[in-house]
Amino acid sequence: MNSSYVNRLKQPFPEQAQPPWRRDNTPHSSRLVQEQAGMHVSISSDLPEAAAHAVTVLGEKYEAWLERGRYAAWGQYKRDYFTIAVGGGNTLKAQYRAMVEQLAHQVDWVQRVRFFVLEESAGEDKRESPGASLIENFIQPLQHKLLSEGGRRKLLKGLGLGGGASENQILEAMKQRMINGLHMSAVRGAIAAGNRRNALQLARNEAARYQRDIQRKIGASMEFHYLISGIGKKGDLGAFSPYMPELAEREPGALVLRPAPGALRIALNRGVLVNAECLSLIVAGSLKLQALGRFEMEEVTDFEQTVMETPLRMLRESSEIAEKVYVFSDEQALHFDVTEFGYIEDGQQMSVKAETREGEERGAPHILLLHGFMGLFSFTNLLVRLPSAWTVSALHRGSHAKTLDNDSIFPHYAHGVREAILDLSRKGQKVPIAGHSIAGCIFDHLLLTLLDDYEAPIKPYAELASEDRELVDALRAGGMIHLATWAPADGPHAGRNIANLKANLKDNETLDYSGLDAFYVSDNGDLTTTEEATVTEKDGLQGLDRFLATPLAKPIINAVNVVLRSLLNLRSVQQGMLNTDSPYVMRLVGNRLLKTASFYGLCKEVNAAMHDPEQYQQRHLKALQIVAAYNIPHLSLLHEDDFLVSARRHEEEYRYLLKLKRKYARKTGEAPTTTRYVALTRDSEELPRDPLNPHLLIMSTSSEGNRLARQITGEITRFVEENMRDGRKQVKTKVA
Repeated sequence: MNSSYVNRLKQPFPEQAQPPWRRDNTPHSSRLVQEQAGMHVSISSDLPEAAAHAVTVLGEKYEAWLERGRYAAWGQYKRDYFTIAVGGGNTLKAQYRAMVEQLAHQVDWVQRVRFFVLEESAGEDKRESPGASLIENFIQPLQHKLLSEGGRRKLLKGLGLGGGASENQILEAMKQRMINGLHMSAVRGAIAAGNRRNALQLARNEAARYQRDIQRKIGASMEFHYLISGIGKKGDLGAFSPYMPELAEREPGALVLRPAPGALRIALNRGVLVNAECLSLIVAGSLKLQALGRFEMEEVTDFEQTVMETPLRMLRESSEIAEKVYVFSDEQALHFDVTEFGYIEDGQQMSVKAETREGEERGAPHILLLHGFMGLFSFTNLLVRLPSAWTVSALHRGSHAKTLDNDSIFPHYAHGVREAILDLSRKGQKVPIAGHSIAGCIFDHLLLTLLDDYEAPIKPYAELASEDRELVDALRAGGMIHLATWAPADGPHAGRNIANLKANLKDNETLDYSGLDAFYVSDNGDLTTTEEATVTEKDGLQGLDRFLATPLAKPIINAVNVVLRSLLNLRSVQQGMLNTDSPYVMRLVGNRLLKTASFYGLCKEVNAAMHDPEQYQQRHLKALQIVAAYNIPHLSLLHEDDFLVSARRHEEEYRYLLKLKRKYARKTGEAPTTTRYVALTRDSEELPRDPLNPHLLIMSTSSEGNRLARQITGEITRFVEENMRDGRKQVKTKVA
């Protein structure tokens, strides 16, 4: 590859020389953001806008080639023609329409552009031909536009046709001039006649012919200037689906695939796909986020295995390849399925809904995610990044809690989670649970359901009711994962940090978010809070409590919701949120979270957590004792600079759990299960003033977001797999 040429292709147009398709009235407003992995991603409000942006980039690349790049290109053919390889699928049709609308007169299609197809098939009735789609959705509309807008004479001259040529003759000439296709008619005939051996030989001959033709024109490496493809839900790319053995073929060429009995497919292989000088991937429709996420993320497993699982991963083989990739996605492509867990509460039918990403392996874990104050989509990263073998469900809160009093809100949430765990466990699935921030209160109340009442002693396992034993068994099999979970003792921690931040802003004092020096002291083996960490009734949010009790609270807060959602319906606002310079998964969070968030429900949750902090802190300590008594695997994971939740408190509780588990182990003769504490650290030496990002962890909007997400998912994966394997380790680590 001519690296200097490729680098020139990557360069954007200077501001003073914008091409005609980049005027202010261009129909798209989305922006490319280069992700940490190297690829460039643009998220648009809808498919037409994504297609418009993709076509703008195509125009830029063509202009760069025309003005500069072709003079350094290998071979006469690539100096004369801008070569584009195209795949199939409905998504590309939107791009073809945008190409006609935006570039019909700005690109010299007939004289300067040549198309090649990535694949063609025979015997697959439901698979549309990329060549036929290119003709129907681009070549023919382009012909009509050029003819109807005064370009007939120029078009006929370029095709070498006389003035009396018919539209059919013009179309045929354009097809012959512009498209280098695969010829599958003989293969289809042999398949129709039932002669499979002959069909296979004909397909091999055609693949060899096509490969020779491409290599003769653009070189043995088969490097196209531009490649356009869609992405399948499972990361399909070009002709390749997961677990095709041909994915291992890395030498550029054309090969024959057997996708189904009686069907044959000729396709340009992995070597060709990764060699293209620019790859434009347009993504639309639902349930594509899993594939995009696995493309973006780094994984600890063998790279070639990840390619087999998600072919799109082949474009992550090196940073050089990833940096050539441009992803144009509509927002709908980044949604998941919704599942539902039903149960009865106080004689009333209830349900817990969840956004679910189905796993790829039977017998793999089904992890339940409980979000924090920031809402459901704080778990977007985990839905994307956790192992594809797992099923991942991010649980909704539901609206019923808005009708409940303070004391009933978290028990209600815990009941729903309990029923979901039992439902999955009874189906033979391992059910790890992971909770963020205020979900720690839900975890506490989930464990407290194993008691007769909040003050009751912890029963021996053998004395539990059968359903309670089921819950303990399920929690032991999957484990509990605390992601910066909150407890009332964190209130004084946050208070100390608020004072420090004020001092920094006012007097330039050194920032220090470590909070209190100690949270607990040992009292005959049990924990009690230090004087500084002790919360009392006065630490509750009495003002919020009084306000929510007034008749005006709900309409006032709901009015804020209405105004905010009306604002978010403005296209300019939506696009601005999608285009922030942050990890692409996170660009969705603000948009979708704020559209669905209920601020009244949020206020009710905050008030419920803080209305009786002294009692809730005692319940939190009782929950820790339950974890130890029933030997439940426990992972505590947070950032050491968390402004709202203390890493020091989590570490002290980790040591307490270790001591308790060893104590119970001596009584029962059973080895302690995994107990782990992980503190994430920042990249920079200086602590930033931002008080929220370290706490947000998996939805961090800082530049460290991707790194944190990889570390978090790696620790979760290790913890769950360890529990499933043996559950015998106790580890404390600090992750740099």
